[in-house]
Amino acid sequence: MAKRTIRKLGKKLAKTLGAAAAGASAVALVSASAVAARAQTAPRRERFVMESGTVVLVEESHQLPMVDFQLTLRTGSAYDPPGREGVARMTARMVRMGTRRLRAAEVEERIDALGGTLGIETAASYTRFSGSVIKRNVGPFLALLAELVTQPAFRAADLAQVKRETLADIIELRDNDRGLASREFRRAVFGAHPYGRAVLGTASSVAAIDRTSILRHFATHYVARNTLLGLAGDVDEHEARDLVARYFSVLREGDAPSADVAATRMARGRRVVLVDKPGRTQTQVYIGGLGTRPRDADHFPLVVANTVFGGTFTARLMREIRSVRGWSYGAYSRLSVDRQRDAWLMWTFPAAADAVSCVRLELELFDTLLRDGITADELRFAQDYLANSYAFEVDTASKRLEQRLEVELLGLPRDYFERYVERVRAVTLEQANAAVRARLSRDDLAIVMVATASDVQAGLAALDGIASVEVVPFDRE
Repeated sequence: MAKRTIRKLGKKLAKTLGAAAAGASAVALVSASAVAARAQTAPRRERFVMESGTVVLVEESHQLPMVDFQLTLRTGSAYDPPGREGVARMTARMVRMGTRRLRAAEVEERIDALGGTLGIETAASYTRFSGSVIKRNVGPFLALLAELVTQPAFRAADLAQVKRETLADIIELRDNDRGLASREFRRAVFGAHPYGRAVLGTASSVAAIDRTSILRHFATHYVARNTLLGLAGDVDEHEARDLVARYFSVLREGDAPSADVAATRMARGRRVVLVDKPGRTQTQVYIGGLGTRPRDADHFPLVVANTVFGGTFTARLMREIRSVRGWSYGAYSRLSVDRQRDAWLMWTFPAAADAVSCVRLELELFDTLLRDGITADELRFAQDYLANSYAFEVDTASKRLEQRLEVELLGLPRDYFERYVERVRAVTLEQANAAVRARLSRDDLAIVMVATASDVQAGLAALDGIASVEVVPFDRE
């Protein structure tokens, strides 16, 4: 989503590997068909709006005596004020740490005693509290969640702890080469746009966040009209209405902040950002630019074309870079989505000795995609793959609830996911190739590599069409 930010890449890659392998096995195809048959059973779902303006989604399933829940704000780190980047994440952390009558340790004890889990996540376009609890304790657990989001203590000692932990996370990122590549790639693609900001913030912005900043963010964003509630699992509509009325009618009223963000723009030229990190024997490489929004008419055609190019274990990128040359264990392309155009990217992680050659080949393969498009056989394979593997995206009530929340967050048609397979199947070869040429730019690309600069700088600068090479230290803010 939201952004998405690159938060789901690991899970998506795991699904890609598993589903692609299944495609070659008759036994696995039977299993996938069984999942698909179960998924086709019409789920019991409800949507209603509380008097306060909070939208509530219910996805009913009685397979297990568990209830999954999500409380999602329609705003995230993209709405952090300049100079206070990281405040959305820090506020959510503070909310999670305790109420006026419960300290952090007591909150944890209650969660454990109730047999539940409670996690938080902040992305560019949302802030989410989610987890699960055994059915018999759903009432007390939701009561605790409601108390957290309406009566947070925001203690000075807790703020000091959250600041220390956030600064530690920022420092720890320096040891995560893939995380560095992702952060610098988004900066290179989006520049000063909110999508280019780090959710964590920077050391200086975190230092500038005080209790007043936290209170201001909470007062602005933690209001009923900015909140989505979702319940999935062993709960029906009647129970859900009773639960949300009992525990969440206390959500503060008030105008929700505008969820609109400016349209994204891509800087001109093929630009290299080289993140200089001494002693690298392996690199992390992100190459890409802008993609589409999920509500764009050519989004599904681009999804299908991207699947051909780098979306499966047998796609062009994987075949040429891993299977034929052995330069990178993985080679993928991905299309992120958010309210505005998010990033399309290629991701590889070759050895330093192969890095320049790997980037050169990626650019050549990308040029070929733009020039020649995909073939009719590749189109059919991608459509079959996406249609057959989609069953694994809707095989639990929790997954279906997450899709419905995404519809609400991104302003998509209510039947967007229900008609997913239909829309994939409807893509023509002409539409797929037209989407590639219309949306993906050969000339305007960000090429980001984490490496020892002296090993690769000259080779990258000599690649075709490179307009600039910027070397930045790995420990910069």
